[in-house]
Amino acid sequence: MNGEKVMSMAISFWAAPKMTAGHLMFSAVMTAYMLIGIQFEERDLVKIFGDDYRNYRERVPMLIPVTGKNK
Repeated sequence: MNGEKVMSMAISFWAAPKMTAGHLMFSAVMTAYMLIGIQFEERDLVKIFGDDYRNYRERVPMLIPVTGKNK
């Protein structure tokens, strides 16, 4: 399952009109899974791209791009 599908599925569960205990548990687990997965992906990208990716990370926010880290 690619990242877009996982993200859209997680958003649909967080935005469910009637939040059941099952929905809440699933949403919490999926959110934790994505946050942990991001850390592994970031580590791999640093290994692959090195300083170029480190410089990119300093300029661009990780999760919410509209906050802007631009200097």
